[in-house]
Amino acid sequence: MSTPSDTTTTIHRLTTGSTILLSSLTAGLNLSLSLFLIPRLLESPTPLMLQQWRRTYSRGHAIIPTAALAASAGYLYLGLGSGLGSRLYLVAAGLTVGIVPYTVAVMQVTNGRLMELGERVRVREEKREREEEEEVEAVTAVEVQEEEEEDEVVTVEEERSAKGLVDLWGVLNLGRAALLTAGAACGLAATL
Repeated sequence: MSTPSDTTTTIHRLTTGSTILLSSLTAGLNLSLSLFLIPRLLESPTPLMLQQWRRTYSRGHAIIPTAALAASAGYLYLGLGSGLGSRLYLVAAGLTVGIVPYTVAVMQVTNGRLMELGERVRVREEKREREEEEEVEAVTAVEVQEEEEEDEVVTVEEERSAKGLVDLWGVLNLGRAALLTAGAACGLAATL
């Protein structure tokens, strides 16, 4: 037969373990974006790179802040409910939720510029595809090549800008990874 104290201990242990696990997984996921994904994106043609960045951003935007907020809530619960290590749990909560203001203050301009550039390139690419489909006249290979050179989907300036912005985003994202990793480390230290 379990006592209320045993139940409280079990809930505390489950909360501790799941919070540290969630916090660590979120930190690892976020760090992998800068270390593994961004270098691969930079190898891609610009329209594809922007499309893949946007899709990754959309998924990450839905998952990472939510997971960070959940882990932060767990740390807050642990910090307010326990005497031993409670300050470190509160620090972990602050660091973990800190990715939200960091993103707004540090990354929002870069995110917006990438979204805008990606949208411009997408619209231009769709227009060019529609025009190619509507083309009925037979054209020689030389004329097709000349048209492709004149009607580029991405200008050289846009390509440099896009690659630079994606690279910058990867560097700025390391700050978010540092906050999440520090939060997980504080949570683990508070537990030990």
